Amino acid sequence: MRVLTVYAHPNPKSFNHAILEQFTKGLTEAGHTPDIVDLYRIDFDPCVRIADLVQFSGGQMPAEVVEQQQKVTEAEGIVLIHPIWGWSFPAILKGWMDRVFSYGFAYEASERGVRGLLKDRKTLVISTAGGPEEFYESAGYMDAFIKTCDGIFDVCGISNVEYPCFYGVQAAGENGRTEYLQQAYRLGKEF
Repeated sequence: MRVLTVYAHPNPKSFNHAILEQFTKGLTEAGHTPDIVDLYRIDFDPCVRIADLVQFSGGQMPAEVVEQQQKVTEAEGIVLIHPIWGWSFPAILKGWMDRVFSYGFAYEASERGVRGLLKDRKTLVISTAGGPEEFYESAGYMDAFIKTCDGIFDVCGISNVEYPCFYGVQAAGENGRTEYLQQAYRLGKEF
């Protein structure tokens, strides 16, 4: 299976990058073909510009968007790896979704509303969070985050989505982070 992993963390020495490495190792050992897009490394512009709106008039999307859409088209699975910042995605990742999951590519209008065009793609949203799970759960922050994600994916026709989150990364200590990395490897191996 070809798996597109979209990675969003600016520090190549971050724990998120270690998660990316272990997840990719698991994917590869399971016989999958990984395709990694490191949004900060490629300096992806997250801002929707007027050139991005041409899909409403049948025009050609910007080349960087078309390139990413081709990667999505070729992928049988989609994985997002990112920290939770401000109770959501990093802006660069949300911008990638805004620009790449565009009208005419990821969804279109139909007589009954909106019709998703990206069906049959297994999707994982792998997040890290600084605080403990109880904090995110009791305040409803994770529910809100997942509801936002589900809205984006539902419009695109993607329904097979899982949301593993590694909580309390800073306080987890070396043993806790090692367990998280083993879990990231298993997520790749069992994808």
